[in-house]
Amino acid sequence: MKNLRLLIALIALMIVACVIYLGMRQSGLESSPPGQATAGKEDSPLNLPDLAIKQIIDVERARRTDLPPAFDKYAWSVRRDLNHYVYVETAVPERPHERILFRLNRRGIIVDAILRDNFNTDLNCPEKVFSESELAEIVRKARAARDDLPPLFADYRTRVARLRCLYLYFEYRLPERRGDFQTFTIDPYGELLEFSRSEPY
Repeated sequence: MKNLRLLIALIALMIVACVIYLGMRQSGLESSPPGQATAGKEDSPLNLPDLAIKQIIDVERARRTDLPPAFDKYAWSVRRDLNHYVYVETAVPERPHERILFRLNRRGIIVDAILRDNFNTDLNCPEKVFSESELAEIVRKARAARDDLPPLFADYRTRVARLRCLYLYFEYRLPERRGDFQTFTIDPYGELLEFSRSEPY
């Protein structure tokens, strides 16, 4: 029985890999290795279908111990936010806070997981740790490739924070005013997931 489960998981992994590869070919991402920013490709569409995202979660759960397990009964959905996928499982029947959220980058790699709105999870992060200068270069390349990102301030300072495996790269306008900054969320493989602009108050 154990060998049968392993065989089923292996077959499912092969199917998912084929779907991901086809989606990456359509997006022009098949040559982008993990750990490198994909500047210049970040405006390409998110082509992976919802079922492929679901299968990625199922296969990764079968081979990893750091991902939150599924509820006994649940409903699932997928949405696309800017440059990444958001996969959500909601317990059935619905109960307050009983949900699991995964973020996957455009290559279909799980980069974040939140269980029951708890922002402290046991997700294993890649060994590679980006320096502040490397994160600055990722943002610079993204700015050069896209026209929807806020421009650099004339004078500014930067700060980096970690949120589970994600990086939060902050740019503060100088002289500083409360709330006058912008934030770039970067995944542990060097892809820009989202950004926000905070207004001074």
